[in-house]
Amino acid sequence: MQNYIGVLPIGWLAFGGLLTLIGGTFPHLRRGIPILSLSVALFGALGSFYLAATYPHPRSSFLGMIWGGGLYSFISGFIAVVGMLALLFLWRHLQQNKDKDWEIFPLSLILMAALATLPASNHLLLSVVALETVSLGAYALVGLSWDNRYAPEAAVKYFLLGAIGFAFLLFGLSYLYGLTGSLYFHHLWAMKWEAWAEHPLFALGMGLIGIGLLFKLAVFPFHWWAPDAYGGATPAAAGWIVALGKLNGAFLAGILLHYILIPQQWLSALAGIAAVSSLYGNLLAIRQDNLQRMLGYSSVAHGGYLLLALVSGPEGRLQAWAYSLLYALTSVIAFGLLSLREEPLEYKSLRGLGYQEPGYAAALALSFASLSGMPPLVGFFAKYGVFVAGFRAGHFIAASVALIGALMGYFAYWRPISWLYQRGKALTLKMPILAIGAILLLLIGVLPLMVWGWMDYLYGIAGFFLARP
Repeated sequence: MQNYIGVLPIGWLAFGGLLTLIGGTFPHLRRGIPILSLSVALFGALGSFYLAATYPHPRSSFLGMIWGGGLYSFISGFIAVVGMLALLFLWRHLQQNKDKDWEIFPLSLILMAALATLPASNHLLLSVVALETVSLGAYALVGLSWDNRYAPEAAVKYFLLGAIGFAFLLFGLSYLYGLTGSLYFHHLWAMKWEAWAEHPLFALGMGLIGIGLLFKLAVFPFHWWAPDAYGGATPAAAGWIVALGKLNGAFLAGILLHYILIPQQWLSALAGIAAVSSLYGNLLAIRQDNLQRMLGYSSVAHGGYLLLALVSGPEGRLQAWAYSLLYALTSVIAFGLLSLREEPLEYKSLRGLGYQEPGYAAALALSFASLSGMPPLVGFFAKYGVFVAGFRAGHFIAASVALIGALMGYFAYWRPISWLYQRGKALTLKMPILAIGAILLLLIGVLPLMVWGWMDYLYGIAGFFLARP
């Protein structure tokens, strides 16, 4: 029975999603869906963190297909926290639309469960099912609300390009299974990959998997869908969609790169792609006048940072997972704060907001500053870990170019901050929940050991620092 305790929070989130979905079919119960969903996410987070502290050593269950406890419970707890914050912003959207889009809440709980399953999976098929469950949910979130006239087009484009990327990934994974004859990841750990390094099927399979993962991470040149998808979704949902996409790609890429020995020259090539993605994403973000599209293009740069960390060895993969979790948190806050505005999300609409609504403006400025990597906020420590891992792994040129891209990103993020503190007409909306995001950013930014120290400890116990046999 103890082996199954570690996966209870994931089951709880999935059960809560089904329960709220059934409850929402009764119109008189729909007003209680947001509170019930938030309660489910809260208890899921508390249960996950409790299990991470109580059972630091992961335990396998369900025929060895999934891990529970330790690092995996910590990740599921953090996902529940991010999802809970997203639901808070979506609740306001639901109130404005008179409970029209209530399906977002049960869908989000199911997506939390699927996303928490992905890094904990020890089985290829389970990973694929979890990955595509999250992707399909993200497609639905883009097109679920048509408040934005670009939403239908964005959802269709996201779905079609996402399906193409998944086809590449699935085709490559089929070659991986054909080469190894096993669906269990721990069997891949014992493989003598050096013997397959020159085999054409290995190169073909890894190439297809790489293309699929670059699609999921929205890395240049497979980023085409990202700005339109994030710009077409409602702002309240866009941050949650960004979080789902980046976590989805980072988790699967981290698992595969841990168990499969990739030739060093391939890793160097991927590091080069990461550097180009950082430059390209930030250059395009600087040129935008719409805040959502700016954040959409900057996500391409963040995908580059993630990729650089993922190809930088065990330490880099730890930094990539930590970066993806904290980027997800910050993106939900940034997009969520933008969703509180009813004016067009253009830079000029922020003029003078720092004087009219100092609390709101400070929270928005903190979220943008964190995304830019400004110390002592969470974004600085996240980027610092990524670049240190990249340099230590020997990707000197790629890490240096990506660092230049990150410095360019300061301009993209600080442009809207400068508009906040220019005199002019501004919003007079008061929203108490904005303080939650600002406190989280400051708390985790000033005390990074809350995340890094505990996650590093659990990551080592889970065996990710072990040398290959």
